[in-house]
Amino acid sequence: MQELVTTHQNESGDIIVSARELHEFLCVKTQYTKWFGRMTEYGFVENTDFILVSQKCPTNNPKNPTTEIIDHHIKLPMAKEISMIQRTEKGKQARQYFLQVEAAWNSPEMVLSRALEFASQQRQQLLAKVAEYEPKAAYYDYVLQSPSLIRITDIAKDYGMSARQLN
Repeated sequence: MQELVTTHQNESGDIIVSARELHEFLCVKTQYTKWFGRMTEYGFVENTDFILVSQKCPTNNPKNPTTEIIDHHIKLPMAKEISMIQRTEKGKQARQYFLQVEAAWNSPEMVLSRALEFASQQRQQLLAKVAEYEPKAAYYDYVLQSPSLIRITDIAKDYGMSARQLN
């Protein structure tokens, strides 16, 4: 499958696409910011369907060496819907491409691969916690195995009070 528009996976496991890159692929003649504003009027919600991303890009101007460019990372369902809205051959190609990406993403092999990756990450986190708690557990075991260990309640009884009062 030829990659028409670059897709990425975000932290929550969703497939995302750069809206600016999709705009360029679809050969939309309208300026990106105006076009994206029109697309959001179809009921898309920020931080649910897309997120705003600003990037600093170099310029040729020595007085202002960088400029800030606004982009949006959109989820795959939004990208498919925007592609359908365009009603052009490029829009149809993009929609077909996104359907193929989605089918590949939901294939049993990819689902299993993501599950194994998730399990591996969870294992690494658990191993890190075990490594953190191991010295504490060893010390605790050492103290509890001490033959001269006296419980606080026994000490409190010797003084005629409860363990709570002694503490």
